[in-house]
Order: sequence, then C-alpha cells, then structure tokens
Amino acid sequence: MINRDYVKAQIDALPDGAIEKLLEFISFQKYSLGLYDNDTDYLASVPGMANKIKAGLNTPLADCAPLAEVWPDV
Repeated sequence: MINRDYVKAQIDALPDGAIEKLLEFISFQKYSLGLYDNDTDYLASVPGMANKIKAGLNTPLADCAPLAEVWPDV
C-alpha cells in the first residue's frame, strides 16, 4: 500500500478529536507549500480560527494584554 492510501485508511481509525488536529496540520502543510492564494484563505481553513478572530475583534482593548507584555522587543 502506498503512503497516501495508508494515511487515508488510518484517518478512519482516529477519534474525532484527533481529526481536528489533523486538519490543522494539513492546513499548515498546505500553507508552508504555498498552496493557498493568500493568508485569509489559510486562516479560514483552520478549524475554529474565524470564530477566534471574531472573538478577538469583539474584545474591548481594556481586556487585552499590553503589546509590550506580549512582545517585549516591539
């Protein structure tokens, strides 16, 4: 069995929680190989990323960590 067929067969044996992580890994691999037209397409392909971005946009700045705390060298 070639690698592609083996991987496809193994996916069916994984629990749902592992499938989500596998989707994230596949999205990253496609991004690394330049298979997305732009960053928006890549971010949209990551499970739950759109919701996280929207939640971040709706968070008041007062509730956010200061930039210097996140990136002290900026």
